[in-house]
Amino acid sequence: MSRWERGSGTVVGIGLVCAVGVMLSVILTVGNVLICKSVAQTAADGAALAAADALYESTGDPCAAAARIAARNRGVVRACQVQGEDVVVSASVDSRVPLIGKVRAQAKAGPKDCE
Repeated sequence: MSRWERGSGTVVGIGLVCAVGVMLSVILTVGNVLICKSVAQTAADGAALAAADALYESTGDPCAAAARIAARNRGVVRACQVQGEDVVVSASVDSRVPLIGKVRAQAKAGPKDCE
């Protein structure tokens, strides 16, 4: 081994460690966004079902029921619209990824047509 080749393994090793670190960061970021999307969808689904139930049973404000259930599922209702007998709810969850911000999901609930 010539003196010019000494330490080249160290440089390659440092490069590999950096590449593995970047890949792990990307995997963790994507995983966090997917988990947040699942939580947001769960919050939106539960909120839409609660709002539709409140609308059908006339037990109070459907959007207040949606906000209450979304908060229990770590979500925040961003929009709540009553469309006839259906309720459309948009919920969001804060992501821990700095550039992503909030992850949103939407759900619709109401009685099924009897056709």
